[in-house]
Amino acid sequence: MSGTLVGSPAGLALLRQAGPADSENIRAFVCGLSPRTQQLRFFACVAPPSTGLLRALCGTNGRADVLLITDGDGTVIAHGMAADEQAHDGLHASIGLVVADGWRRRGLGSLLLRALTTRAARRGVGSLVMEVLPDNHVMLGIIARRWPAARAERTPDALVFRLPIQPGAGQRTIPAGISFGEPSNSGDQHAACLSAA
Repeated sequence: MSGTLVGSPAGLALLRQAGPADSENIRAFVCGLSPRTQQLRFFACVAPPSTGLLRALCGTNGRADVLLITDGDGTVIAHGMAADEQAHDGLHASIGLVVADGWRRRGLGSLLLRALTTRAARRGVGSLVMEVLPDNHVMLGIIARRWPAARAERTPDALVFRLPIQPGAGQRTIPAGISFGEPSNSGDQHAACLSAA
């Protein structure tokens, strides 16, 4: 794995792209989430994750940009993904984020959202789609801070936000002091160091 661990608001952490080799680490991460956290992210308890879900969470189907944040020991502590979808009005990305229970409220979800948004803009995505349970106050707070004028469509289960990506978002660095390193010749995934901004 390329990259160097540095201090962040969450302690030692590494932001990197996920891949098939992360399957067991992601399985352990999902199984370690509390039922409440699983419900907030997946709208159901999913531990242990099915083979299909695990493939999607690793990005092995090639239809999603999947990022992980790992701690100093390489344990997954946060997971985010953006699945691109072509619509009649342009390219959209459905976003999903989850942070391990012991690491919540330390800015990792916001870091993942900024990184995924920047990367989506670089792919030509014009807007994000986020489905959020009405009682997911942390995610609703993140959305309110980043998109103060955001309005949600209410479905029977969730609030659906269609959030514009700001022009020029793809030219920004990934987020505040984070840049992706090139993979080594051994095929390591892209990595980035998180540092306090």
